[in-house]
Amino acid sequence: MNAVWQNDEADCATKPIRVVIADASLGVRRWLSSVIAKDVRLRVAGMAASAHDARAMIKSENPDVVMLGVALTDMSGLDFLSRVMRLRPMPVVMFSHEGQRDTDLEHRAIATGAVACIQNTTVPTHDYMTHLNDTLYAAVVAPLAAQPNAKPKSDKLADKILLIGASTGGVAAIETLLMHMPVDCPPIVIAQHMPDSFLRSFAKRLDRISNHKVDMCQDRDRLVSGCVRLAPSQEHQTCVAWHSGAWHIQQVRRHGSHSFCPSVDVLFASGVPWGGQVGAILLTGLGQDGARGMLALRRNGACTIAQSRESCVVYGMPGAALALNASQEEAPVDQIGEKLLARLYRDAPGQGRV
Repeated sequence: MNAVWQNDEADCATKPIRVVIADASLGVRRWLSSVIAKDVRLRVAGMAASAHDARAMIKSENPDVVMLGVALTDMSGLDFLSRVMRLRPMPVVMFSHEGQRDTDLEHRAIATGAVACIQNTTVPTHDYMTHLNDTLYAAVVAPLAAQPNAKPKSDKLADKILLIGASTGGVAAIETLLMHMPVDCPPIVIAQHMPDSFLRSFAKRLDRISNHKVDMCQDRDRLVSGCVRLAPSQEHQTCVAWHSGAWHIQQVRRHGSHSFCPSVDVLFASGVPWGGQVGAILLTGLGQDGARGMLALRRNGACTIAQSRESCVVYGMPGAALALNASQEEAPVDQIGEKLLARLYRDAPGQGRV
């Protein structure tokens, strides 16, 4: 049998993963399609040469994963990847048909949100094609499963909460951050600048690929260990409050002074009365949202950390926090969880508890 991947009863019973191929080169599109067609786990749902056609294809076909080239006819692959991650988060595998390996491209693709980046080869062996298809399959089935979560610290963190703010580049950063959080970590509330419909899609994706229970915030929700909640971006701002021995969501009507909804500053400011119980994180993003709220938290005993410049897509928000001395330290996104939990664990029991 001349197939890249051999069939078996279990996998025949599963629905094939649908792939959209986007690349400026017709030859590359046809070659990738022929390789993918040899794997019964996968099916090509469509092909596109331009970002315009790729957007239309994604909207009409709703694929499980996109195989994206480094160049489209109307923009670069990285620019298109950035738009996909901002407007419609989904698994994307980058494919470079450069002659030599481009590690800078790989780093930028992963930082922007790609699950993986595959380099073309002048000798497409059976093993190489198997790797290509395995990567597409894993991007949908278990993109984070191979990364073990850190061990939980202890019940000393039972009254703590983690508040996270992010904007441009935040989708990939949040996924990486959650990958390195223990299953029973303190509850997490995230303010990510993104339209509401895409936030809901992002919440579903995080719930599927992470080991946490992820959902949208709802007013008066009681937050428990290991849960992750995303703040909606409609007419209400999301706040948190500690009462009755637990953290709860409180949604308040948006005021004209709020530049963003969800607002990171509003979320952070709501935790100030219980500063010693709060860990605050500022991730990649444009602007200054969250910097002042993080400063108020730090002044009231919270543990604060920002994403390092090198690992940011845009250093605006973390940079603003650093300028105000709001963040106690900076770290690469894959180290933030461990560092912040260590601070919270060391500082327990918390200050400012009601």
